[in-house]
Amino acid sequence: MANKLKLPPLGNDTKILSFDLETNGLHGQAFAVGAVVVDAKGQVLDKFIGRTEISGRVDDWVKENVLPVIEDMPVNYKSYDELKETFWQWYLNTMDESDYILVNNGYPVEYRFLLDCQEVDIDERYWQHPFPILDLISLLVAMGEKPNDFAEEFLHKRKAHNPLDDATIAALSAFKAFRKSGQIS
Repeated sequence: MANKLKLPPLGNDTKILSFDLETNGLHGQAFAVGAVVVDAKGQVLDKFIGRTEISGRVDDWVKENVLPVIEDMPVNYKSYDELKETFWQWYLNTMDESDYILVNNGYPVEYRFLLDCQEVDIDERYWQHPFPILDLISLLVAMGEKPNDFAEEFLHKRKAHNPLDDATIAALSAFKAFRKSGQIS
């Protein structure tokens, strides 16, 4: 008999750890990470922000659409390895405070980054991956919502392609979806 997955119930005390990355092209290496722990009231309880220099030639789309948005985000890590290790330690310290882990649309960017983090020490980190991991886009499609329209109200104070803002918008959108579906009040 298979083990049954026991998920925490959704409620007004639910907390979501949401994270987002910026990479050098869709399949390139991550250079900026934003992550938040948000409660059902929309309060940010904890956050992680990290950036390193971009490795290699900068993707044209990134140059035009991402770098202008994050120009005030300091480069605070010396390497990709330092960025992912520091994020991983933050993730381990905050994952138990959260009921769910969320990404906006995790493939390939966020999933690749998580695998890179685990592969640093796969024996130690074998079971430390997020499970389950919620994908906001899939959640909204299942509800019959248009993802871009659904998050519109959260964009007024935030910038798309800023990973901290994107992670926050995803968490707020997930709570909005849970309310709309009647899973929380």
